[in-house]
Amino acid sequence: MSLKPKKVQFENEQPEFLRDAKNLEWTVGNITLDSSKLTEGQVIKGGTAVFKNTESDLFELVQTSTPESMTAPVLTGHAVKIEDVQVNEQVSALRKASVYEELLTGVTNNFKKATQGRITFDV
Repeated sequence: MSLKPKKVQFENEQPEFLRDAKNLEWTVGNITLDSSKLTEGQVIKGGTAVFKNTESDLFELVQTSTPESMTAPVLTGHAVKIEDVQVNEQVSALRKASVYEELLTGVTNNFKKATQGRITFDV
């Protein structure tokens, strides 16, 4: 009988942009990105600021022109690559978390105001 432990390798599922794992709130189910507003081959990183377009019910990237009154602002939970702009991609998303701002993508002042009290940026 061999008592040597078996080494198992796996990817860390904890997003690197999270400051800690306390008080996390994930969206129920995944969000659907509007791939028609993205480019083929584009990679949306984990920790990217997105919001829900109320007309299409799909999520889009936050832009500097996105108002503070944006609907359902969240951060993507993992990276996703857009293979086809005709097929909308799904991705996990965080509603509430404590994060390192320097590891996020697309966060604007309006996004910070819209998520105030839910997403805490590293102080």
